[in-house]
Amino acid sequence: MQFIDFNKEHFTRDEETGGYFIEIPKDEVDFGDIKVQEKKEDGTYTATDCELIDETTRITIKMETPVDVRVSF
Repeated sequence: MQFIDFNKEHFTRDEETGGYFIEIPKDEVDFGDIKVQEKKEDGTYTATDCELIDETTRITIKMETPVDVRVSF
């Protein structure tokens, strides 16, 4: 399984909803299953509460507040 780490600074604020999102092109995540985990202060990763939107050309991850995450695929 491969992964990409994103810092909370990678998230973009959605002015309409007040939430945050990241868009990832599908060709970067191999069109497979996606798992998003939040990075904790001790460096470990745990499941996080987010919304995944799977579109034809991209994956969008939406969260209420930005955090450092690992996207595994």
